[in-house]
Amino acid sequence: MQRKKIYDVIIIGSGAAGYNAALHLYDLGVKNIAIITEHIKAGTSRNTGSDKQTYYKLSVSGDSPDSPIKMAKTLFSGGAMDGDIAMCEAAHSLQEFFHLVNLGVEFPFNTYGEFVGYKTDHDPCQRGSSIGPYTSKRMTEVLEAEVKRKRIKIYDKTQVIDILVKNKTAYGVIAKTPSSGKVFLSENIIFATGGPAILFKNTVYPKSQFGASGILARSGVEFANFQEWQCGIGSIKFRWNLSGSYQQVLPTYVSIDSSGNRYNFLEGYFSDIKEMSDNIFKKGYQWPFDPRKLKKGSSLIDFAVYVERNINHRRVFLDFRRNPTFKKQKLILNKLSDETYSYLKNSDALAHLPVERLKKMNIKAYELYKRHKIDLEKELLEIDVLPQHNNGGANVNKWWETNIKHLFAIGECAGTHGVYRPGGSALNSGQVGGLRASYFIAKNYNYRGNKVLTKVKNNNFDFSKKVNNNIDIKARLSEMQNSNQKLLSCVRNINEIRKYFRKINKYDFVNSYDKTALQYNEVLILTKLLCKSVLTYYKSSGCLSRGSYILTDTYDIKTILKKVKTRRGSDSKKIIVRFNNNSVKSKEINVKPIPAIRELWFEKVWNGFNKIFNK
Repeated sequence: MQRKKIYDVIIIGSGAAGYNAALHLYDLGVKNIAIITEHIKAGTSRNTGSDKQTYYKLSVSGDSPDSPIKMAKTLFSGGAMDGDIAMCEAAHSLQEFFHLVNLGVEFPFNTYGEFVGYKTDHDPCQRGSSIGPYTSKRMTEVLEAEVKRKRIKIYDKTQVIDILVKNKTAYGVIAKTPSSGKVFLSENIIFATGGPAILFKNTVYPKSQFGASGILARSGVEFANFQEWQCGIGSIKFRWNLSGSYQQVLPTYVSIDSSGNRYNFLEGYFSDIKEMSDNIFKKGYQWPFDPRKLKKGSSLIDFAVYVERNINHRRVFLDFRRNPTFKKQKLILNKLSDETYSYLKNSDALAHLPVERLKKMNIKAYELYKRHKIDLEKELLEIDVLPQHNNGGANVNKWWETNIKHLFAIGECAGTHGVYRPGGSALNSGQVGGLRASYFIAKNYNYRGNKVLTKVKNNNFDFSKKVNNNIDIKARLSEMQNSNQKLLSCVRNINEIRKYFRKINKYDFVNSYDKTALQYNEVLILTKLLCKSVLTYYKSSGCLSRGSYILTDTYDIKTILKKVKTRRGSDSKKIIVRFNNNSVKSKEINVKPIPAIRELWFEKVWNGFNKIFNK
């Protein structure tokens, strides 16, 4: 094993968050940096999206007033989110949005230069913007191009497998390449590895996304709100989020059993064609499953899909070739709610069939599937209710630093969001997190040549170690992923989770650097964290459902719908879990409020800023 030179900062991950952090560091004068990535073309931000993937920022068009404090209150109101982080994400949102615009992301503006917006999930204002299905992909492309233009070092096909920590301070990483292993020493480490998609068998995450959050946990990093996953309807054959236009054009939901019989299963949940169709439309901007919307609301559709697949054991599809029907009732567009009809009319999408409406409203959304050899004019689209985003993750402060000094987490691997979040806020959070971490490193942690690092000796790691445990790790890995899919997704049976947690606590880690062994260890540690987080929240709340999941002690459909209780209002506590000596410790802590007193007198702020940033 060879040791490379000492870096000021190492960034783990080659998505939009990681690239952005590298650029800000460089522009702040920190140029001895490197990006380490398992695969430069993999990851969520490069390979995922929706009908029109949203970027959430402060509103800068029209005559509706907006402000950083107003946006921070929106973010904070979702619950279990620290107020200082909400304030930072709001205040820096325009800075990061226009950074992307200046790099070449084509966010649309009108003839006068107003960057117009639209309402997204949990958004009281029109703060959403988009360039279409691949907003984050385009972000990644322009950021990467600038990174390469500045000749920032990138180590591709290099998998980080451990973090070097001493006295609760990070000082480097151990990485594996196809041919050898390497130790990278660094003053600072920024993790930007995305969400832990590997936890589940089926997700909306691209198949190239695994995540590396287990490495953070194994290094002693605390996790916040890891139980808060966002789930929603997505396609299976080609993994994609089916929000927005895909729902607003009113496709037909149909299930098919093993004998080929078709079921118009939504008839069992709604009263008539109007109620059913209006709620299909609402799934466009109420995409995440939300137990508060179960009572004849749009999330009843998610629940019905879950029941068909997991209890009735039928495959479920969207059919864009047929209009929804309800017993003998047919769809009549101008008989729907004013909201549904007006949206279709204003979008010039009053066509006869769903696929025709989709082509008129959002042709890119139709073409996306066709590029992946799925023609919505000719075939059914198989769907499920799938995990799409982890709102929890590494617990960080307002500079995105973890409880391990000099170790930062940005993007989805950081647990900044809490329970409910506006659609598109994750893209903003990843950009702002990189900016904040870069500011702090440049002005506080940029020692350039710390003598402690120069004394670290080369370590001899045996990367040839093969699996010698007496277990079938592939089978065990698959078993955990399948169990997580059933127990820890959108319907969570608390009694079954207790049994499962006791079972996996007996599982041992595999002492090998084999790829499957590394994935097994990752899933095992994260599953323990997730189970403990759910059980801790259950003990605190008394089986109150929230976010994107139902907490229940039964699988009886009528009982769940009758007895499900949801937590209302803002949540003032976060669930914190930490992996320690093969066990998991948990606690509840109060969230930090939005700062009530902020210095806004210009001369005072200016003088304070100059002391820090213009030394």
